Amino acid sequence: MSSNNFYKAFEDAHRGSRELIKKRVSVYLPFVTKLKEMYPNATVLDIGCGRGEWLELLRENDVIAKGVDLDEGMLHECSRRSLHVECADGIELLKKQQDESLMLVSAFHVVEHISFEDLQTFIKEAKRVLKPAGLLILETPNPENIKVATENFYLDPTHTKPIPANLLAFSAKFYKYERVKILRLQEASQLAKKENITLSDVLEGVSPDYAVIAQKFAKPELLERFHALFTQEYGLPLSVLSAKFEHRLEKIEAKATQAEAKATQAEAKATQAEAKATQAEAKATQAEQNYYAILNSKSWKITKPLREVTSFIRWFLTGVRHWVTFSPTSRPRRVVKKVLLSLKYKIASQPKLKKISVYILTKYPKLNMLILRLIMPQTKQTKTDLQENRQLNSPRAKQIYRQLQESIKKNEGIN
Repeated sequence: MSSNNFYKAFEDAHRGSRELIKKRVSVYLPFVTKLKEMYPNATVLDIGCGRGEWLELLRENDVIAKGVDLDEGMLHECSRRSLHVECADGIELLKKQQDESLMLVSAFHVVEHISFEDLQTFIKEAKRVLKPAGLLILETPNPENIKVATENFYLDPTHTKPIPANLLAFSAKFYKYERVKILRLQEASQLAKKENITLSDVLEGVSPDYAVIAQKFAKPELLERFHALFTQEYGLPLSVLSAKFEHRLEKIEAKATQAEAKATQAEAKATQAEAKATQAEAKATQAEQNYYAILNSKSWKITKPLREVTSFIRWFLTGVRHWVTFSPTSRPRRVVKKVLLSLKYKIASQPKLKKISVYILTKYPKLNMLILRLIMPQTKQTKTDLQENRQLNSPRAKQIYRQLQESIKKNEGIN
């Protein structure tokens, strides 16, 4: 790598701050802690150490570590922080290490810079130098993230080609590592809980980086210490996001189908109502045609005199019945009522005639009731009204009424 500090400037601009990178690589600390418990004084070799964030984090956790890189600008940053680094080719340095001399070999964003042949050599040599249960950590951009695979990966001019996670994991398995784990990394934390996944989430939301952690064979009791770490799930794969997105589309489609079904049902009801209205209109038209057909028929014209005579007879009989029964609506009844009302007002204006009238009506209550029925408007009497009328016609009521009349007469005589 050139020593004109281009790549360091590029890392500073696009990789992120030291604090951010240290926070990201801290995900591997639980693995390192287990190894340190087994090999307290063993060393970690970080190939392609860059600015040294991983080395610095290991030092903060009392882990002995050494870094190697070809970029002098990067190494200067490491030296300035008193980190143990060396300018050399990483694979060549790895070949010089003794068998089972290291507890961990790491390479962050290195494998995408080298050929596949060099990658195979790297994986094979790392297995040789690792102690039993030792770990190989290879982190690289995740081509499962569509935006990374089609754009971000090629932002770095030194990248060769993206490496699918399954290919990198298979390569470790091929060289007989005991177990291999894929860790998907750096996805947005809130995206895992998000239900309404958008197309943008599918294209950009998958974990942008991944790592393969391969462990060398060891006794079962040593491997058992790492069991929880290797069975834990990490990151957000494309299959999860795409499944959520498809589920959302299915719900939208189901709602659209339901709305369409309701619209179809409403349209069917409208069509049915229109058909009924058309049918009713047809019946009305038919009835009208039948009506005019009857009016214009010969039988209707022939029976017209008979209908007129029948109508006259009905009218005449109704009038006769009213006259004979002296019904409230008959003319004799109306004339009598008018005469009685005139007579009432005339009697009321003459005191002597009023006394005589009151006396006669008191002595003949039936005559009084008859006159009242003729004069007063006809209303339907309720059961209560009938009971009250019976009470007024009782002997006791008549006696009280007579006493009141006598008292009135005495008072008028005194006056």
